[in-house]
Amino acid sequence: MQDLKLAFRALRATPIVSGVAALSLALGMGPNTAIFSLVSSVMLRTLPVADPDRLAVVTSGASANREWSYAIWDELRRRAQEFDGAIAWAMRRFNLAQSGEVLVAEGVLVSGDFFTVLGVPPLLGRTFTPADDARGGGPDGAVAVIS
Repeated sequence: MQDLKLAFRALRATPIVSGVAALSLALGMGPNTAIFSLVSSVMLRTLPVADPDRLAVVTSGASANREWSYAIWDELRRRAQEFDGAIAWAMRRFNLAQSGEVLVAEGVLVSGDFFTVLGVPPLLGRTFTPADDARGGGPDGAVAVIS
């Protein structure tokens, strides 16, 4: 208790130094906490899918950042006996307007088994099925999953 009393008395004796010290600690801890939270949410947490340690990404060497054609994807999917499943995805910008002014939304174009292979069930409604994996959509037309 004597140490606490002495520390409190020393802080009260020099309020400017104490304030600057407290402010510098707060300014140092705040950004560090924010950066760690961002890194933790993006890089340290496991993927929210079933068996994330069993996922693999197949690329074609130098063209790893380029998209594959549908023909290449279809051939890979047909020959994927070594895998439990195969999915394809591509980042896209979609125009949601019927006509007139453009209404752009960011999204991902995915294959029909996307959610099934990842083991991610819907909270409400349904996800894609292999029947939806056709030009223009399946029997229900074009389908979208909103999250």
